[in-house]
Amino acid sequence: MDSNAAQPTRSPDRSEAIPESYAVYVTDRQIQVWQYRVDVSAPDGTWHFVETLDRADDPRLSVDHATLMPPTADGYWIHCKSYDCELDCE
Repeated sequence: MDSNAAQPTRSPDRSEAIPESYAVYVTDRQIQVWQYRVDVSAPDGTWHFVETLDRADDPRLSVDHATLMPPTADGYWIHCKSYDCELDCE
């Protein structure tokens, strides 16, 4: 995780949200992870930024029940029920 990275300004499309699900945005340089949460302060739910992974660290993601969205100009979204990440995999 790149702890020096600022929270991205682009967030997932809320219409695709299922509580406690994830949205992963993949670009040439980074992978950004968001989670959709429903709680007392946001009863309708809101996206929360989780982490940024540097693609140079060779992260490997495992996702469950994933839906790949059409690509944008600089990357693509993957919506999934859960994710797990390993760094420096061989």
